[in-house]
Formats: sequence, structure tokens, C-alpha cells
Amino acid sequence: MKRYSFILLTILLSIYSYSQTEKILSLDHHLKTRTITSYGAPLVNFTQMNKNWGVLIGGKGGVLINQKFSFGGIGMGMVKDPKFNGAGSPDFNNNPLEVSLGSGGLFVEYIFNFNFPVSLSIPVNLMAGGVSVKDTETDTKIESSGIYILEPGINVAFRVSANFAPTINVSYRQVFGSDLENLTNKEISGLNLGLILKFGNFN
Repeated sequence: MKRYSFILLTILLSIYSYSQTEKILSLDHHLKTRTITSYGAPLVNFTQMNKNWGVLIGGKGGVLINQKFSFGGIGMGMVKDPKFNGAGSPDFNNNPLEVSLGSGGLFVEYIFNFNFPVSLSIPVNLMAGGVSVKDTETDTKIESSGIYILEPGINVAFRVSANFAPTINVSYRQVFGSDLENLTNKEISGLNLGLILKFGNFN
């Protein structure tokens, strides 16, 4: 229940960020104009973990400066847990297990050709969170650990209107700091294939 509450809160925060997008700030300084807007974006990631696939959902909200640089907050949680066979504790060797992950933090993003119908950007997510493993048959939690995540990626945004830009995301989650017995940092790390629905003022 806590997991789904966290995911819902993240999505609501991203929607709240969108509600602020009508506030555009332009500052004239030495004949240069700086434009600042904000946006919100629910997201879904199909994520690889220990040679299996799961689904993460969440949201992000950020500030866009001069249509070039963006930063803000991001959070996500697992809604479809990848399954695997246990290999750590002797009590759970070869038992069907599943892994769950939730994380939140900050992102920075550099954007190329923002004014084009299709634009490219390079985001980097810096997050902290937790990962847990449970027995699938008995629904018993076996172990859990805090983790840190560094997640670089590539976004391709399609600006279909002045206020909506669906975005395809490819990124790699690099995990640090886990002390699980059944999974290593490398096995928790993995590829993400995602969809981000950005709502904002993209004029």
C-alpha cells in the first residue's frame, strides 16, 4: 500500500508542476532574454532487472530555462515486479522470488533543438531509494536494502502542441550501495525503455 501511495503522490506532484506552467518569466539583462517555464510529466518505464522485465511508473516535474536546460524532481516505483530464482540464502535457493524497487531524487537535462517538432535531450537522474526481495509463493519479504542510483539517458520529444510533448526515453540504471544476498548491484542495474508525457508551456 505504501508503494502505491508513493507512486500516486509522485504523479500528483508532476500534475501540480504542470499547473504552474502558465507562469512565464522573461528577464532582460544586457539585451539578453532569459525565459523560465515549468512542466510536469507522468512516466512509465519498462525496466530490465536480473535478466527479467518489470514496470515502473511515476512522475517528474521541472523548470525549463532558455529552452536549453532543465532540472527538477523525479520519483518512481515498481508496479510489476521482475521474478527470478533465489541464489543467496540456503533457505530460499531456487525458490521463485521477485524484486521490488522505489526511488526518488533530482534530474538535470540538456536539450538540443527545442523549437523543432522533434528534439533530442540528455537527462541524468540522481536518486536514492530502496529495493526488496520477497518469496513469490508465500508473499514473505526476505530482505531489503537502501540504494543509490545514477541514471543517464537519451530522450526524443515530439512536440505535438504548444502544451504537450510525448517523449520516448532510453536510459540505464546504475545501482550502488545494495547489500542484498540474492541480488548484486549489477543485477539490480539495467536498461529502461520509457514513455514520458510532458505537459507544459512549450512555446
